[in-house]
Amino acid sequence: MIRILKLAVAAALLVLPVTAARAQRIGNFKQKLAVPAVNDSLHTTSRVVVTEYGSAATAVRQADTAVQSDAVNGFRIVIFFDNGSTARADAEATITAFNSMYPDVHSQIDYENPYFKVLVGSCLTSEEAIVLLGRVRNDFPKAYITRESIKFSELVQANEEF
Repeated sequence: MIRILKLAVAAALLVLPVTAARAQRIGNFKQKLAVPAVNDSLHTTSRVVVTEYGSAATAVRQADTAVQSDAVNGFRIVIFFDNGSTARADAEATITAFNSMYPDVHSQIDYENPYFKVLVGSCLTSEEAIVLLGRVRNDFPKAYITRESIKFSELVQANEEF
């Protein structure tokens, strides 16, 4: 239940800025400024000229793309890490063994040249990761915690399994 609440809070924190950012995109702002305002009582119009500097446009684009992230910073447990000639086969054997022992925990194989890694869990907090590490450490003694970017879809799948 706590995990579902954490997911809801994380999603809300990311959805609110997205809505605000869409309303404040530079293109929308320029479009509103380009339409002259008409004052019915005086029959006059006004005109606004906007001078945009390169660094401002870059900052707005960077903020716009940063807000549209579909992931959150979290933690995972690394139970396998190797770059030997049998690393791929060993990683596949490790994930198969893990899935049979812990079918309720998300697992995946990542390849970052030249290393194969088996990552497990989708933890939002370090406390959650420590608890999971305690669960798997007896079966995987070299396991350790790492920071990872976790997609929302993985968090939703993890909550549906509970």
